[in-house]
Amino acid sequence: MNKIKSAYARKNEKRQLLLAILLAVLLMFIPCGNAVRIFAGQSGLNETINPDLIYRNLEIEHGLYSVGVYDTVGEQFLYGENLDTTLQIPGLSRLFLAGLSAEMLDLNLQVFISGNAALADHDLSGVPPDEITLSEGQVLPLEYLIYRMLFYHSDGAAVAIAETLASDEESCIELMNSTAHDLGLRDTHISFIRAGIEDNDLLAADRSLQNTTTVTDLVKFMLNLQILPAIQEWLGIYEAFLVVDDGGKRLVSMRSPISHLWTLSEGQVQQAYNVQDSTSLTLTSGQTKEGFSIITVAVSQGKGNLIQNTTQLYSAIDNYYETSPLVSAGEKMEGLRERAENGDIFELVYLETIYFMHPEDDLFLTQDIQYQGNPPYLLPLTTGTITGQVVFTLKNGMKISVDVGPDRDILSSRSQVALFLQNLNNNPNLAWLILLLVVVLIMIMAYYLLRNIFRILYYWRHIWRSGRRF
Repeated sequence: MNKIKSAYARKNEKRQLLLAILLAVLLMFIPCGNAVRIFAGQSGLNETINPDLIYRNLEIEHGLYSVGVYDTVGEQFLYGENLDTTLQIPGLSRLFLAGLSAEMLDLNLQVFISGNAALADHDLSGVPPDEITLSEGQVLPLEYLIYRMLFYHSDGAAVAIAETLASDEESCIELMNSTAHDLGLRDTHISFIRAGIEDNDLLAADRSLQNTTTVTDLVKFMLNLQILPAIQEWLGIYEAFLVVDDGGKRLVSMRSPISHLWTLSEGQVQQAYNVQDSTSLTLTSGQTKEGFSIITVAVSQGKGNLIQNTTQLYSAIDNYYETSPLVSAGEKMEGLRERAENGDIFELVYLETIYFMHPEDDLFLTQDIQYQGNPPYLLPLTTGTITGQVVFTLKNGMKISVDVGPDRDILSSRSQVALFLQNLNNNPNLAWLILLLVVVLIMIMAYYLLRNIFRILYYWRHIWRSGRRF
């Protein structure tokens, strides 16, 4: 009996070891940490940011240090200056904190205010309109702290959020830098969370430690943030009304320092982030009056909200660019015919309507038009079937592919049914006549079938009644 138990125990141990090995293998393929999960599905995003794809003839008068306008549909810069110049933006960490919070934290979370966070908040410039001062032991909604950080540039709110995301500020900085690395933000580095240098002994000793980035990296980051619904909401409103328990529940009103941007842009700006410091930044995403979906980055030296510069960028894009149809669905491709396997020659038509963006005074197309196909084509071949692609090249090197297909149906001549269907397709009147004859034939057959059924029932009933008499 003991031998049986021992054998069973060894078998059970082997089974547990096998399960442990399988679990370890699975864990190797599971992303570790929420920082990797934040912007899932964006691995191909880094290749879309190409500073060389710029319509360089566009000139805009401004006093900005760095600027960029990115077309999110065409995935190219429409305008840019100093796109890869290193920028020192203290408030950059707050944008990272908002993004990490939108992904990693419960949006209804109540955040505990530590003594460290309360101390960091004492240098908040001006008294907030809600007259709430952070103090140790408070418990405040995450949403309130997000808006306090974005609208009032509160270091205390930033520290409280950082301590919620990680154990302390240093761990949260490591988390933000690892996130930047995972997103391919090669020129972005976070050194501190608090914007007030005088409150940070490390920064006071070494002023070279800064939060650094570039316009190109900011565009990449904004593209990733747009997949998070919470961020779209936080950056998409300029005034928030929240219920906060500060020794008693009360309604507080919070307003963005760039609230006029939404009204002055006439609804074109949909999300915006603003930093006013030694280097000021206004980052927006929206849609121009002409329907161009863009991201704008405006950076200047010194404090400023950059509202006028941002609205100027939206107007300049509308004035300089327009959208035109490159090809239309059903339009024939000139100068090229294809051959089916039975020898039939057919023309090609575009299968989709493609619009592209270009300067108003320049169609911006080159003569380089390439066709990619692989004839002869197997039968049957029907309209709507993709037989190849036409590749158009713009002057900035961007390529646009359009699917093409046959202009008519080509069915197999070896099949009598296919030949019959082809004849019907070529002669609609004959097809309708045959359909009418088929319907009449079905009605006649149904009439005779019903009549015979009634006769059978009649004779069967007569025989049954006759049988009862005997």
